[in-house]
Amino acid sequence: MENVFDLLSESDLTPDLKILLNVCGIETVKTILKNLAGLSFYVPGISHLDTLVMKYISKYPEKTYKQIAFDLGVSEPYLKSLKKKK
Repeated sequence: MENVFDLLSESDLTPDLKILLNVCGIETVKTILKNLAGLSFYVPGISHLDTLVMKYISKYPEKTYKQIAFDLGVSEPYLKSLKKKK
């Protein structure tokens, strides 16, 4: 028996799923539809991933806050407040 998702094409997708298609590919979209259909979830920006940002800061101690802020697309005040919290 054929899997219904084998028939899936870009024209079947909603605008949100087309974004996933463009970033991840059709096989990932099929996997998400098979395993996560009906779920709603939020994909946070990097400024909500404090431990990841701290790892980046630790990995590049020679970089200034300005350079790191530019690299990550966050503000310098965010980085300074994060560093104070940790």
